[in-house]
Amino acid sequence: MEAVLARDLETLHRAAAESQAEAEAAIRSYERGSSIRLALVFFPVPFIVLLVRLHLEAWGYYVAGGSLVASAALLFALDRAAAARRDRAIRAAERARKACDQARAAKDTR
Repeated sequence: MEAVLARDLETLHRAAAESQAEAEAAIRSYERGSSIRLALVFFPVPFIVLLVRLHLEAWGYYVAGGSLVASAALLFALDRAAAARRDRAIRAAERARKACDQARAAKDTR
């Protein structure tokens, strides 16, 4: 009986460690992607406007502003999806760690 509990505890511990590693990878991926998305919002449109400002008609600024708002909205939606994936990974790691801790506490009380 004790060997089965120890094996189950080791399996839970390994699953918690794997889940924690996945959560850390999701966090790194989100942070890296977030930086890229931020640069994609605030760099291309203003840079193009800066380059062609002497040749741009008045309506061109409206188009540039609209495209800046549209790209920001799109990248914000992508960021929310990436944040949701990161949060799911973090919650899974917390659940696995909690299950491991509860199993360890149950084993210690026996």
